[in-house]
Amino acid sequence: MRPDQLGEPAVEWLALGASLPQNNLRLVLADIDGVITRGEGQAIDIDVLQRLAAINAAARRDPCIPALALCTGRQAPYVELMAQLVGVFLPCIFEHGAGLFFPTTFLYEFDRRLGPDYAARLAKLRAALDEPLIQSGRAFVQPGKEATMTLYPRGALGKTSVDELTEVVEAVVAGVAPEFGVARNVHGVEVRPRGIDKGTGARRIAELLDIPLPAMAGVGDSDPDLAFLDNCVGLSAAPSNATPTVRQHVMYVANASFGEGLLEIVALVEQRNRQTL
Repeated sequence: MRPDQLGEPAVEWLALGASLPQNNLRLVLADIDGVITRGEGQAIDIDVLQRLAAINAAARRDPCIPALALCTGRQAPYVELMAQLVGVFLPCIFEHGAGLFFPTTFLYEFDRRLGPDYAARLAKLRAALDEPLIQSGRAFVQPGKEATMTLYPRGALGKTSVDELTEVVEAVVAGVAPEFGVARNVHGVEVRPRGIDKGTGARRIAELLDIPLPAMAGVGDSDPDLAFLDNCVGLSAAPSNATPTVRQHVMYVANASFGEGLLEIVALVEQRNRQTL
């Protein structure tokens, strides 16, 4: 554990729960889009954010209340903002595990497995996608990512379906950048280096905090979230709006959707923790 990296609040939180049973779920790793919020282009429920911030504040006083951290494909600046809004004090995953953000020390760490030339390799792939998708008006790239890429069909109705977009991206990646993998999400297509996913990010957080993976719960809504929901948490859960595949895989599906579903799951974790004492 590196206090200079984690920050004082995280160190104090770890000490608070040092004597708890090993099956206590200390941390909830939650996706943002589709879990905390309704996703891209949708209004945020401010009440949900305030209640999550209150939970994080309470987790610093009561070890049975799980702390919340973020596990998302979003770019680092967005994760920083969301961490501020919900009072996160533990490391957060950005760009599907390509990096971690440390909220209270304001540090960013990219996965060393990316290698020193990750930005150049991503730029080469984006250039190859430019003519068939970007210049043709069929799709656009979400700005702000440094190690991964997310593409969306252009326009409200879209000239290209997500399935068609996935097919084109897979073909280009196979031809010019096979070291990248392609995965469809709810509204677009994710492109990231092979071997990098939310599961690798979750394992890095467990290593930094020196807590076992079963001491973490995970909440996601889309198929790429299975990278950490299937293998990296002691309790996997989803809001009711999750994809059919995710609902089939997780241990618990909330009755409520989106942020209300996450709050339901956090309450369940707290109840479970108190029963283990």
